[in-house]
Amino acid sequence: MFRLYRVALRSFAIGLAVGVLFAPRPGSETRRILSRRVAAMLDRAIATAALPPVPADRARTNGHAERPTAKNARAGGDARTP
Repeated sequence: MFRLYRVALRSFAIGLAVGVLFAPRPGSETRRILSRRVAAMLDRAIATAALPPVPADRARTNGHAERPTAKNARAGGDARTP
């Protein structure tokens, strides 16, 4: 199992190195583009992690509007109760 991971990681590293070596633009431009993309991904991750908390009155319904309870949603009686 770990052999598969090593082969996959090695193949990824070789592909990345070949891609960077034969890139159609200069290294400084590639690094600038990569740094912008990484910064944008980090900004999105931080923005996602900083979502506002759910108010206490909506915590029971996972932030959604009030949902009917399972007992009220059934049409008819509950077969498990006498």
